[in-house]
Amino acid sequence: MIYFDHAATTKMSDASLQVFMAASRDFFANSESLHDAGTKSAALLEKCRESFAELLQVPNRGILFTSGGTESNQIAIQTLLHTTEKKEVLVSPLEHASVWQQLMALEQAGKCRIKELPVDSFGQVNPAVLEKMISAETGLIIIQHVNSEIGTIQPIAELAHIAKKAGVFFHTDIVQSFGKLDLDLSDVTSFSISSHKIYGPKGAGILFMKPDSPLQAVLPDVHHEFGFRPGTINVPAIAAFTTAAYDIMENREQEAIRALKLKAAICDTLETRVKVEGGPNTSPFILGLTLPNMQGQEALLALNEADIQISTTSACSLRDLAPSRTLIATGKTTEEANRFIRLSFGKENELNDSVIFKAEIDKLLRKR
Repeated sequence: MIYFDHAATTKMSDASLQVFMAASRDFFANSESLHDAGTKSAALLEKCRESFAELLQVPNRGILFTSGGTESNQIAIQTLLHTTEKKEVLVSPLEHASVWQQLMALEQAGKCRIKELPVDSFGQVNPAVLEKMISAETGLIIIQHVNSEIGTIQPIAELAHIAKKAGVFFHTDIVQSFGKLDLDLSDVTSFSISSHKIYGPKGAGILFMKPDSPLQAVLPDVHHEFGFRPGTINVPAIAAFTTAAYDIMENREQEAIRALKLKAAICDTLETRVKVEGGPNTSPFILGLTLPNMQGQEALLALNEADIQISTTSACSLRDLAPSRTLIATGKTTEEANRFIRLSFGKENELNDSVIFKAEIDKLLRKR
């Protein structure tokens, strides 16, 4: 099997799986319990928090453990809008479904007003345009670092600096870039990370919120994660997540080079009728393609028969019948958006996978 769907999820690494099993056995107690077993779990949890603070070069106090990227995004949005009286939200159209779901629910409840940032045909947000769109009513800006469908990389450091100068909260989703690309998060108010995108277990993630910001928790009388998250903390998953994070950071540069070579090999052999999306500034790990003569879902099923696993869009949007918001924002028609497929690469992929993919995709295109 060739698995080209790492942007959706990754297989747990052996090291992460071993830590998860050992921690499930030895650190099973609730980290809030006052007995010795609970104290033992709490100590491991804090060790994991310290480890991530070191990896990310941020204060320990700002790291909140969550169930993943979706919950991290949604807690951030709820908290930041609850903290500020300004209710205008500037948001890129390329955001993950979890961001749009939360914002639309809040807008319907009269708790925010959404203003969509324009992007170019590659999905890029222009910093000068962002600066002009910030108004006296802007309370929050949301722009992800790497888009999960076409791989567009946003200039987050520059965009976040504009927000900071204007005194506006800035949240970024770094789910597709943590452990893969260089990051400058110094002016970001909050960011989200997901464990299962980096060979860790599902059900674990991080929300970082700057502890020097006077943030107000939405729910009263919550005691977990500095009062921002209800529910028992999954200590074994967080321990395994920490292991996966150290591993991916250690091999980050080599893996980016490997992924870029594979992506280039695939692009170099594609028919000219196949359009590569996202432009020149995209993640080495994500390749979005628009096919000339067949539906993306049809291609997915045919490639699946050849034991090649791809996607047509973000896994969190697959059951949404509406065309991809990302593709429409970059100028695609609905018909064009329906001809889109995504390949996303990981450590199991080898350069020879490009040869096999070329043979199969050429076979499909010749049939039409």
